[in-house]
Amino acid sequence: MKLSFDHLVHIVNRPEDAIENFAAIGLKASLGGRHENWGTYNALSYFDLCYIEFLGIFDREKAEKMKENDLVVQTMKLLPHFEGFSRIALRTNNINEISNLLQSKGIKIKGPIKGERKRDDGKMLHWEMLFINEKIGGIPFPFIIQWNIEDDIRREDIESMNNHRQLNELVFAVENYEKAAARWSEVFQLKMRKSYKDKKLKANCILLELNGCNLVFASPYSQGEISRIIETKGEGPFLLKISNNNIVLEKEMFGGYYQFV
Repeated sequence: MKLSFDHLVHIVNRPEDAIENFAAIGLKASLGGRHENWGTYNALSYFDLCYIEFLGIFDREKAEKMKENDLVVQTMKLLPHFEGFSRIALRTNNINEISNLLQSKGIKIKGPIKGERKRDDGKMLHWEMLFINEKIGGIPFPFIIQWNIEDDIRREDIESMNNHRQLNELVFAVENYEKAAARWSEVFQLKMRKSYKDKKLKANCILLELNGCNLVFASPYSQGEISRIIETKGEGPFLLKISNNNIVLEKEMFGGYYQFV
C-alpha cells in the first residue's frame, strides 16, 4: 500500500480570511473554488503536492443533502460554531486497490465517490474519495483521495501558488497514543518509531513516517497543552509543523495551531 500525505482539512467559516492571515506571515494561500454539488468552497495553501485546505460552506441546504460525503457531514456539524483542524487525506494512485485491501481486513468503507471543483479560472478538477468508517477514540480516520491527473502535471499547475516549504509533522492530541499509532500503522502500513517525551507539550508521543508529512500521536503525561486541547476540544489533529529556515514562530488561527520551525 503506497500512500502519501495529500492535505489537512482546516474547517473555517470564511476561507477568504485564512488567505489574509497566511499572507500576514508570508505564506501563499488562494481561493480554490467551489464544490457546487456539495455546497462547500475552499482556499488552499500548497507545500509542493501537499496542502492545507481551508474549507467552508456557501450553501447549507446543499451541504445538508451530502450524506455520502463524510467530510461535508463533519463540516456541517461543526460550523459555524467550531473552527479547527478536522481530518487528513492520504493520496494514492490506485484507489480501487486500497478499497479492496481495506475490505479484506474487515474495515468498512464508503465510496469511492467522485468529486469536482471549479476554479476561478474556469478549470474543472476531478478526483475520487474513499471514506473509512472507523474511529480510534474521537479521531476520524483519514480519507483516501486519487486525483485524475499525474503528479508532475499537478505540480506544474500549482507552481505559482507553491510556498516551497515542507510540512514536517502533524500532531494529534489523543487519550491513548500507543493504541492510536498502532492502529493507524497497521491499517495504512506506516513505519512506527519508538515512543518519546515532548517536554514542551508534556506528552508521550509516537511518530509514524508518512511521505509528505509525518504523523505524531501525543497523549498527556501531566497538565499541559495536550491535556488542555483534549479537555476543551476533544481528540484530533491540532498542531501542524512547517519548515521555516529554523526560525520558530507559533500562531493560532481559526482554532488550529501552526508552528514554523
